[in-house]
Amino acid sequence: MLVEGERIVAVGRADELSATAPDADHRHFPGCVLTPGLVNAHTHLTLTALAGVVSPAPFTEWLPRLVAALKPWDVADHEASGVVGAEQCLLGGVTVVGDIAYGAAEVASASRAGLGGVFYWELLGMRAGDVPETLRELRYPDAPDAYGMRVTCGLSPHSPYTSGPELLRAVHDEAAARGVPLAIHVAESLAEVELLRDGSGPLAGVASRTALGFEPPHASTVRYLAELGALEGATAVHVCHLAEGDLALLARQARGAVTCPRSNRYLGNPPPPVGSLLTAGVAVGVGTDSSASNSDLDLMAEVRQLRSAEPGLPPWRLFELATLCGARAIGVAERFGSLEPGKSADLALFGVGATRDPVVATIDHGGRATAEAVMSGGVWRVLRGALLESDPAAAARAAAARERSLLARVGRS
Repeated sequence: MLVEGERIVAVGRADELSATAPDADHRHFPGCVLTPGLVNAHTHLTLTALAGVVSPAPFTEWLPRLVAALKPWDVADHEASGVVGAEQCLLGGVTVVGDIAYGAAEVASASRAGLGGVFYWELLGMRAGDVPETLRELRYPDAPDAYGMRVTCGLSPHSPYTSGPELLRAVHDEAAARGVPLAIHVAESLAEVELLRDGSGPLAGVASRTALGFEPPHASTVRYLAELGALEGATAVHVCHLAEGDLALLARQARGAVTCPRSNRYLGNPPPPVGSLLTAGVAVGVGTDSSASNSDLDLMAEVRQLRSAEPGLPPWRLFELATLCGARAIGVAERFGSLEPGKSADLALFGVGATRDPVVATIDHGGRATAEAVMSGGVWRVLRGALLESDPAAAARAAAARERSLLARVGRS
């Protein structure tokens, strides 16, 4: 691959590209597979420091424990945790994310670390009329390129159990008016199904406090959002519980969907029907979710978990979910997800040894343990498996925040 500045200029045989650019710097990586920078299509980087703090549990037991673990944190803790998360992504070959963000500082930090993609400002538990002022308070940018051309700022109303119908509409309309991506947590748990079916279940209390104006629609989450007009152009995250007709609605209205295989296992949620989603024409990406509901941010480990759940998916399709299809699912495929001239110079090299099938070898062995080198935006971020630049102050602050969360957990037990 030939890179000039931030862009890919050409892809081809090494001897041919060397002849066209004899004076260019050369780097060779024997035994490595060259891939696009991976796309972690759904994560919460600011929760990275909570790894191991909130134990695996059914979703409705896990959620209040997460809220309690975050109580000792302040804004600077979230930002530091996000920096650590960005560094962990790069170390695993991820250069593009669909991240749920809570303010400007953490987006700027992740961008400086080398990540691109979509950062969705999250809005929940408020009235529709509060959206403009809240975005001003969170310093949501007016300029689309405020964080450079690699970063798109989107919006997320979180979920139907934390955002009432008017807020879901308002955030969707705000995103449409600004021309930015929208993401919503959709049909993640059985408790959500029960809530929307008849207003019952363990999420009823959460909805009464945060989803202002909510009344059970007696419908699936997908149909509820579609009837509100909030599904159009959105990325639907999780989609673990789909009802009859939901596949067609997603294919017709949504931008794409994202599955988080190991997080589903962590929270006791079933895997979504990824093969059926793809057959219906839905662009599907893969995400890690947060370290609070997973063991790490290793995206290729998610792909291996997905392979176990969907053994009928061919290897090339599985790999595409972590690259180009994932980029389509969050709306950034024109810049990321494949090694093509004109796209951003985002790449990863995984040391998998000699192989006749690099796609299978990458699925089998790719990830944090084998990431030899990573480039994003034409800049080397990882070489010889190590970050070229890191932020020890952020790491120290994130570690201290984690300790406070652990102490808070001990105090409650």
